[in-house]
Amino acid sequence: MIYKGNFYFDKRSHPGECSVVDNNIHLTINESDLNGFKKKIIGKAGNRHLIIYNSRLVENGIGYYKYQSSHLVDGYNMKYKNIDFINHIQNFRFTFLPLDGWLGFKTIVYENDGIKFDIPNDIILYDDKHLNIKIKYFKEEIQGDINMIENIKIIPYIYFQSDKVISVDKIRIYIQLATRFFATLMGFTGQVNKIKFHYSYEGKKMFETIEGNLIINENFTNSYDIRDGYPTFNLRTYYKDFNNVLEMFSIWYGLYNDKRYQEIFACYFSPYRTRTIEDYFLTITKSLEKLSVCKENKTEKQKNNQIFKEVITKFYDNYNEKLISEMKQNNFKKEYIKNIKEIHNRIANELVYKYDNRITLSNRLRELDINKILNNHFKTSHIDNLKNKNLSVYDCLANTRNYYTHLGSNDNTVKIGFLSEYCRLLDKILIKEFLTLFCNDIKQVSKIIDKDQYLNLYNNRE
Repeated sequence: MIYKGNFYFDKRSHPGECSVVDNNIHLTINESDLNGFKKKIIGKAGNRHLIIYNSRLVENGIGYYKYQSSHLVDGYNMKYKNIDFINHIQNFRFTFLPLDGWLGFKTIVYENDGIKFDIPNDIILYDDKHLNIKIKYFKEEIQGDINMIENIKIIPYIYFQSDKVISVDKIRIYIQLATRFFATLMGFTGQVNKIKFHYSYEGKKMFETIEGNLIINENFTNSYDIRDGYPTFNLRTYYKDFNNVLEMFSIWYGLYNDKRYQEIFACYFSPYRTRTIEDYFLTITKSLEKLSVCKENKTEKQKNNQIFKEVITKFYDNYNEKLISEMKQNNFKKEYIKNIKEIHNRIANELVYKYDNRITLSNRLRELDINKILNNHFKTSHIDNLKNKNLSVYDCLANTRNYYTHLGSNDNTVKIGFLSEYCRLLDKILIKEFLTLFCNDIKQVSKIIDKDQYLNLYNNRE
């Protein structure tokens, strides 16, 4: 998609063109002596009215300057009371592959009297007095003869409607929230290229028939592994597998906005991690470790910490007089002796914090591996520099994480040739935990995991 026309910034008009390819937004200005960062650029190209945000210079040559931008609003050449409509978005929609395949609805029906379009009912995902999220189908015509059936499509979109203005940053968060939910159910989601929105002003939809396009220069892809070929596996689930999608998404919405879980989702679903298997392994182990922390019974842990602290404090109290006597004999400062009780408490708190709160990665993986997925796959031949045959698979995985994190000793670590399959098994445990969080049906989750082609690829490897 290329827009050619005039672009206005620095109080001047500049001829140039804006290109959008795979969500990458570039603006080339055919002039000299330009530089720097441009927060907002207005463009008029044909019958389009463009607003380009956060443009930074990435390249220049003789007579041209090339900028890269974070997002772009693509609409018709219109103005309403000099309002920048990007600051008045209250509803938007977007789609991605394989949403249509996951839903599985037949939208074009061939009958004796001709072809009919069957637009499914909306599927409510989340609904409160401030925000409504649903799957909504739209009938769209593509280029060509509109009377030909192949040029008409019924496309499902994720549709957000708010009672408040939604910023671009909030739109970005909402898209991540929704696509990561479906990535967990489907196995992966494709790229989101355009976000469609209506022009709104003071809570009212303006220009009913006209939609603008918002293009955000960000990769919204969520896949279990970014390597080629994996999307050819069957989808993990389908819409027909569930009768409580509204409840499931509502739980996910709550989890996604829970600070304890935010780091897990950001880490695991990030499309920007490198392609190395070592980095993939570190991502999964970090996500599992954080998830284990979130699952801890904090009330029970606080109770145990208090008992531990009381035992330590009592020990110091019993030897208090002897300790003070020895401090005096060794000429300790008077303030040390005077504040000995406070020092006791500080030592007790430090011990509780430093040791009692420290649960090893090995123990966390063992607790998460309820079905002994890792244990049943483990062989000592998978391990590099095996120095202790009594080590468990969980110990070896913890050693491997420490090795790739700190680059220390590689004793008792998983061989690089077997790391891919252990990543897959760790993935299996993590996805099962994710599904259990919002599905609440252990038997159904087990069935989903057991039939997943991607997660079970290494099941029978010797």
